[in-house]
Amino acid sequence: MESTKDNFNLRLRQNPYLIEYNPDVMKAIDVSISNGLHDYYDIDSQFIDEYRNKKKPLPIWILEAACNVNSKHHLIPINHQNIWYCLNNAVVTRSQPSGRIFQSRVCFSPCYIDVDETIKKVFIDTLNKLGTSQSKFSLLCGYKVGTTRIINKKIPITAILKICQVLKLDIWQLLKGHKLFGKTSKTGTIIIPEKEQDPDILVLLTWIKTEGHLTLSHPSIEINQKNDMKSLKEIQRIIKEKFRLKKCGIFAIGKRGDDRLIISSSSLRQFLCLKHQIPIGYKSNSLERMNINNLSDECCQKIMAAFIQTEGCLSYNYTRNKKKKLPKFEFIVKDQALAEDCLMTLQKMGFNPTYHHKQNVYKVGLYNSKQVIDLINLTKNYFFNTKKISYLKEVCTSGIGL
Repeated sequence: MESTKDNFNLRLRQNPYLIEYNPDVMKAIDVSISNGLHDYYDIDSQFIDEYRNKKKPLPIWILEAACNVNSKHHLIPINHQNIWYCLNNAVVTRSQPSGRIFQSRVCFSPCYIDVDETIKKVFIDTLNKLGTSQSKFSLLCGYKVGTTRIINKKIPITAILKICQVLKLDIWQLLKGHKLFGKTSKTGTIIIPEKEQDPDILVLLTWIKTEGHLTLSHPSIEINQKNDMKSLKEIQRIIKEKFRLKKCGIFAIGKRGDDRLIISSSSLRQFLCLKHQIPIGYKSNSLERMNINNLSDECCQKIMAAFIQTEGCLSYNYTRNKKKKLPKFEFIVKDQALAEDCLMTLQKMGFNPTYHHKQNVYKVGLYNSKQVIDLINLTKNYFFNTKKISYLKEVCTSGIGL
């Protein structure tokens, strides 16, 4: 048989987390081995043997590989197919260059959906297709033996994931307009957006990927900014309006004096992770590109404003005779997908940016001063805080026409 190794990329290879020994993680790996893990991926067995014997933690990308293999089979439980549910209650670690180690216990228990006639129908269709009972189906949704009913007035989203896998449905099309809420409380409930491509949500994603993260041990989202409470309040407004989240976060001051927006909502965190492929944890790169192919010019301008305000840098270059300072724009990140999103957005707006990659650092640049001025004029109405534009006007020759 022809080898199929490396047929699809492992997106967590650069993720900084290691998994301490956990029996459910080990079970997921063993299941994947029995289903041909080593036929799909070149994985050194020593990694797995040392983990099995509790000698060394496991790189997170190996669990990703195992879950990818397991996801090919309907009769494997969802917690052995989805890496985040598999990691629920597992301990992960991350090391800094200084040698300091951060350790967290992962919190990622399933959220729930209110049951309506549509959900009931697809649930029954799934049981009929599999020829199984509710109690046996509950095992495929990550529940223990003895659970007899997983559907009543609410249903876990793990069951919806399994239903959509069996019936080959798009889960987010199925759940448009439904409430998504936590297990013990409806505080933090969100309404799943009905619009597939919403520029405000893409702006939110940009801010989270650049200035924030989905926390590991708490069902919350954090976004940090230095001396920019105005921008954080605008992000809070977007979340409140787009997800109809009633208690939409608190503001705090970080250890280094930065402003912080903390949104405690297990459902919003789970939606962003599952739907938009934002991994939980700090310093975790994007798992996929944003869908910006069919956006209007105005939408691209909104998103580009977010790129500029976050990791974008508005600065200047001297002319050859050093008589003038002319503006330049650079977007520098360690996240390849995010850099490519910025690159494509600029191209869709008609600009001709440069793109460089060196030692896991990705740089998108715009160095033609006239194009930079045009970029600012097109996007400045969508800035939450114009301090970067004010700085550019101040340092560049003659205010550069802004």
